[in-house]
Amino acid sequence: PEEAEVLITKDPRNKDVLFPYLNGEDLNNDPEQKPSRWVINFFDWTEEKARTYPDCFEIVERLVKPERQRWKLDENGNEIVGTYALRKPLPQKWWIYGEKRPALYETISKVDQVMVVPLVSKYTSFDLVPTKIVYMHKLAVILFENFSEFGVLSSTLHNIWCWKNSSTLGAGTLNYSTTDCFETFPFPITLNNKELETVSRKYNSLRKKIMCDNRLGMTKLYNQFHNDRLLEISNLVHFPSNGKEFEKIYGKENFSFLKHLCKYSNNTSIKDACRDILELRELYCKIDISVLNAYGWSDISLKHDFYEVDYLPENDRVRFTIHPNARKEILRRLLLLNHEQYSKEQESLPSKQNRRIKIKNDQSFIDLFSDV
Repeated sequence: PEEAEVLITKDPRNKDVLFPYLNGEDLNNDPEQKPSRWVINFFDWTEEKARTYPDCFEIVERLVKPERQRWKLDENGNEIVGTYALRKPLPQKWWIYGEKRPALYETISKVDQVMVVPLVSKYTSFDLVPTKIVYMHKLAVILFENFSEFGVLSSTLHNIWCWKNSSTLGAGTLNYSTTDCFETFPFPITLNNKELETVSRKYNSLRKKIMCDNRLGMTKLYNQFHNDRLLEISNLVHFPSNGKEFEKIYGKENFSFLKHLCKYSNNTSIKDACRDILELRELYCKIDISVLNAYGWSDISLKHDFYEVDYLPENDRVRFTIHPNARKEILRRLLLLNHEQYSKEQESLPSKQNRRIKIKNDQSFIDLFSDV
């Protein structure tokens, strides 16, 4: 950010090609989820046009061009002069992103914010971020239309679908597959739901407040969201004055959380911080119920509580979630709905059209850097 400021101060025109760069680390660990880096973006410009920004062009020419135009190596490690190591047109158009996605940026330029989710994370947490930035290829970017969509994607129903249909990187880290999780997920037919819209908006606002007030990143917040002793801690009349005593009673993780709150909470008491997280849980339960009603499945009893989830590692498998029986029944119905929606889509296709496709839905999904 500092170097970008220097470049803009030197020549305000440089702001045309300098953009914040958002990655998964920023989303998961920064309480304000601000991009920690900036990048130079020449879009799909010609080299001649890019050179009209000499300060930024010099940086790209110095740092990017040598990497893009390196020679391929033979089996002995010797350069094959004249044969580039990278695929065309990366060496020829070295000043342009490999996957520049002009259609994407044209689409999102019409909206103020989009939904994003890290493709690799401990928790599948969707968030709203502004446009006019560059997104790392490890983020899935989804057009934001309303908070009902946000609620569905933030719900337990989508979460359990993700864990069922995606791979993991290590036992407790989800590798969110856009093709297997999002494109196959059968959304409710209608999302015109004021109740879901309202509770999802409240959930998002409270979550941001908790993160900013207590300097908690998304991962740390959800660690406490799933902490089965948080209610007990929030009800303490007196906190043990001896840190070792508190750690012995409540564990190392809770002691670390307490120390963090003492150091960083912004005019918020420890009790208030804990109670805000407990309120976030209540809103989460309401989201699940509203989403369930949107499907017409109000006959399923969710029974939110703390349960051991068998697909997580043994040392970290307790989550605040729905009852295992509810999870199994919801997965069964989602799969049936997936098949039903797929069949209806196939029937609507012209007979000569290739029918080997995955089910789609009405949501507008964009995987920023996937192959076209």
